[in-house]
Amino acid sequence: MFNMKYLAVFFFLMMQSCMGYSQDWIGTWAGKLNFGSQNLTFVLHLSQENGNWMAKADSPDQGAYGLPFSARMSKDSIYLSNPQGIKLQLKLESKTQLKGEFSQGGMILPLVLHRGESKGAIPPAAKYQTPAPPYPYDTTEVVIPNDYARIKLSGTLTQPKDEGKYPAVILVTGSGPQDRDESLFGHKPFHVLADYLTRNGVVVLRYDDRGVGKSEGSFENSTIDDFSKDAIAALQYLKQVEKVDINKIGIIGHSEGGLIANLLAGQGLPNLSYIVTLAGPTIPIWELMVEQLYRVGKAEGMSEFQLAMAKDINKKNFDVVKSELATDAAFTQLKKNMNILEDSPKNEAMRKEILMMLTPAYRYFVRIDPSEFIKNIYIPVYGAFGSLDIQVPSKINMDGYTDYLPENSKTVIKEYESMNHLFQKAKTGRVAEYGQLAETINEEVLKDITDWIKGF
Repeated sequence: MFNMKYLAVFFFLMMQSCMGYSQDWIGTWAGKLNFGSQNLTFVLHLSQENGNWMAKADSPDQGAYGLPFSARMSKDSIYLSNPQGIKLQLKLESKTQLKGEFSQGGMILPLVLHRGESKGAIPPAAKYQTPAPPYPYDTTEVVIPNDYARIKLSGTLTQPKDEGKYPAVILVTGSGPQDRDESLFGHKPFHVLADYLTRNGVVVLRYDDRGVGKSEGSFENSTIDDFSKDAIAALQYLKQVEKVDINKIGIIGHSEGGLIANLLAGQGLPNLSYIVTLAGPTIPIWELMVEQLYRVGKAEGMSEFQLAMAKDINKKNFDVVKSELATDAAFTQLKKNMNILEDSPKNEAMRKEILMMLTPAYRYFVRIDPSEFIKNIYIPVYGAFGSLDIQVPSKINMDGYTDYLPENSKTVIKEYESMNHLFQKAKTGRVAEYGQLAETINEEVLKDITDWIKGF
């Protein structure tokens, strides 16, 4: 399911051991997913090591390679699933062909994979903005204690070489388990952002999400509140850095990170002087999910009939998810909404998706209404949105700030023309386009943010 919390472009699947027709399954399989107006190449690599299945996936058209998969084997079929809502059920038709279904957010597509490497995939563009040493500033590996959670986060602190006091920011990543560079599709947006800011006189602290990279803790089932406490720990660390001007400390958050920035600013966090939100949601999350799924489906070529049907189902589903219904009752209602009338291997992927939607962490997330804390933000805000963003659509989320954010002469809410969710100059805004683009973050955005921060 495409949404901010579980972004569908990542094929990150949980591995399980399984036995089966190992020699027939082992190898590389490739095929196309037909989304109506576009075909996306999908490549699956299967192997066995010490009796355990190992798998990796490529989505070449999106610039994503070598992503880990997990699998459950049953007789002549393999079942793939991930927390982001992507489900695959494939049957071994012959030694050269796998055939089955791809399902996502109520949409089911046929999928045929053939043995061998794919041909005709769009190669990823070189990411020319990714910085490389030597750097004209100091870079330090740091450990950030989060005493509340009793974990330590691992991060990178970048500082200008010259002595003095400088404005400083922490970078808070978007949804899903991400490293300190917010790496995706070959891009490293937070590395690019930190490099640009520090070259221009801003101290930057970026860190791996809990449970990712060198950071301790568990990402699974952590809530916005947990990630907010990680951000608070990072802010506390910044206050102790000698070159930091403690009166000029801020947060830059992307997507869900922008939601966290709004939340902390709305709490009146001490020593937080400003926030920058990059595609940060301002409308109720359950409304955002429905709108996001609709726009992604439209961008992928779904018909108006399919879009209307999916939107109706998604509205009903999110009404259930955000309700106070007990898990069993909610599970029954969601099965009814999604027309799952029997327990069978065919419906297993959909049942697992329902269970994902009913985890406490996800239900907590869906119930969030950002207006509840935006109306209490009295520090300056720089809210940036891309006109081609289909994940956090610009107009309705800019309105969220206009409707609820208290006036502040230094606040700027800006829409960037022809830019997508990652603030790349784009043509369509589609998720599949992210990895195809050479640009990581448009320089206009980088300059505007830097100038605004240095203006304090």
